[in-house]
Amino acid sequence: MSGPQRVSVGGFWIRLAPDPVRSLPPQVAGIGGPVGITIDGRSAPAYSGEWVKFKYGLAPENLATYRQLAAAGLRPGGAQPVAELNWRHGRTWRIAYLYDVKTAVPQRPMTPAKRAALAKAMRAKRTCPGCNRDAGYVIPTSLGVCVDCHDNPAANQDTAAADAWHAA
Repeated sequence: MSGPQRVSVGGFWIRLAPDPVRSLPPQVAGIGGPVGITIDGRSAPAYSGEWVKFKYGLAPENLATYRQLAAAGLRPGGAQPVAELNWRHGRTWRIAYLYDVKTAVPQRPMTPAKRAALAKAMRAKRTCPGCNRDAGYVIPTSLGVCVDCHDNPAANQDTAAADAWHAA
């Protein structure tokens, strides 16, 4: 097994831990390769045709979550999940569905119309309803207005009235 690998994600280099699948013995419970647990509790190989559950970090390399596919520029392409990944989060269990990387297809490129619609939606989320200005950040839903309007509402109502008068 080689040393830790590095992967670039969003411009940052992340050091990956050694792959737990490769650190497993080649024969686990008499089955070659990574094994999961079926619905009725039996051990089964990854591609046995049954629904298999893997513990965190023990899924085979050719299965990925939806977010992992998206980070690689892929999408499931209508394929159903082939297994699930389970891990503990506090007192509850979390589940992520795993898709086969071999059947994944490239993501569709963003069209100019979709890019314009997303830009318009983001502009609406950044526009303060109190002063009708682009705040430069998404307005917090807890406040409902930009931080300036929240801190001193009287001063910003005067500026909003003046802006409306100049616009007319």
